[in-house]
This record gives sequence, structure tokens and C-alpha cells, in this order.
Amino acid sequence: MTVTNADDRSVAAAMFKEGKRLQQRGGHSGWPQALATYDGLIERFRDSRDPLVVRSVADALTWGAYIHMSDDSQEWALARYQQVIDMYEARPQENLRRNLAVAYGGKAIALDKLNRPAARLQALEQLARIDYRPWDLSDDETVVSEELAKGTLNYGCTLDEVGRDQEAIAAWGHLISRFGDDPRPSVLEFVAWAANNLGSALMNMKRRDEAAAQWNYVVTRFSGIDYPYLQEQVGTARKSLQGLAKRRWRTR
Repeated sequence: MTVTNADDRSVAAAMFKEGKRLQQRGGHSGWPQALATYDGLIERFRDSRDPLVVRSVADALTWGAYIHMSDDSQEWALARYQQVIDMYEARPQENLRRNLAVAYGGKAIALDKLNRPAARLQALEQLARIDYRPWDLSDDETVVSEELAKGTLNYGCTLDEVGRDQEAIAAWGHLISRFGDDPRPSVLEFVAWAANNLGSALMNMKRRDEAAAQWNYVVTRFSGIDYPYLQEQVGTARKSLQGLAKRRWRTR
């Protein structure tokens, strides 16, 4: 019997839904079964050209990678993220933007945990090639924007770790200017984080006034936004300003 696209879509969606159910079951107990379900979906439909089926396959790969990441199996996570990139980077479908952004971002995190900074920088540079669409507030594009902002933050951090401090400062400044007007708190969190990092870097270079300007920016720009992770960055900026004041008025 010929299987129609509609049948493929429903089967693929059901398999992915079952994998997610097993993955989100309490503790680690459901992870092996979830991976097996995802792998069954991938094997069965990996050659499909139907966009909705392809999305289910890509979702199975990225969520499977997340299981390996959570289980501290970084090489396995890296392999799955790379599989997403290899399979879908050249495809034009709009519905794969989220998967590719997550794959590049996850690959960079896995490479960081594997202490491979050069490869991590390359992954973050590839992530940055995905275009930013601040006008699109859909769930998928919110994830893409989060990954792009987080990737730029981590790009600066990696540059800083390898002693390329001026390039790190430029990366964090670029993040602030590019994403600073985004309406989503989950994106602005990384803007505030970058400004705090920038303030610390400038302070290390004895550029006190410029450092204070970054920390003041975080406090004045983000204090009124009710989002816990963003408020953590506001608290960090306030502490930095308090420390700056103490250093300025110390008499001996």
C-alpha cells in the first residue's frame, strides 16, 4: 500500500510526541526509551522531503542531543547536533531555522565542555550567519533570536578566554547594539549579560567611567522588566557599581 504524505506526517508527529513524553518523564528513567523512539523516527523518515516530516526528524535529533548533553555525554551530543547541520544546512525550508540555530548553539556548548575553544569559535561564527528577525515574535523565531544573542555572548567569552580581549569587547558591544531593542526579555537577558561583561573588561583596563556607564545602562534599562534571569544581571550590575564606589572613596 502506498503511504501518503498525510500518513507520514501523522506517524512522524506521533513518534516525536511519544519520544518527548518519555524524555520528560521523571528522572533519567525514560531517556533510553526516548532515544530509541527518536532513533526509530530518524531511521524511518530520514530521507523524507516533506517539510513537516523533515521537521519531526530534525526535532528528534535536537531533542536527542539534549538528552546526551544532560547526561554529560558531550561527544554523543556533538554528533547529533552535527548530524542536524550536515542534513539540513543546505535546505531552504524556513521551518528548520530553529533546529539549525539550536544545533549550532548546542554544538558550541558541547565543544566548550570538551575544551575545544577553536572549534567552538567556528561553531559560533556559523551560528551568527543565521539572520536575525526581530519583527517575528513567533515561538520558533524567539528561540532563533535567543540562540543568536547567546551565541554572540559566548563568542565574546571565548575570545576573552583565549586572550583576544579587544575582539571580545567588540563582540559584546555588537550584541548590545544589535539586540538591545528586542522586545523579548529572554533575549534581553543576554544583552544585559554582555554589558556586565563589557563593564568588567573595561574596568580591568582601568577605564572606570566607561565601565560604570555599562553597569548603569543595565540598571536603568532593565530594572523595570519582570524577568528573573534579567533581574539577576541587574543585581550583578548594582553590585559592580557599589564596588566601584567603595574603591573610589577608599582612603588607604
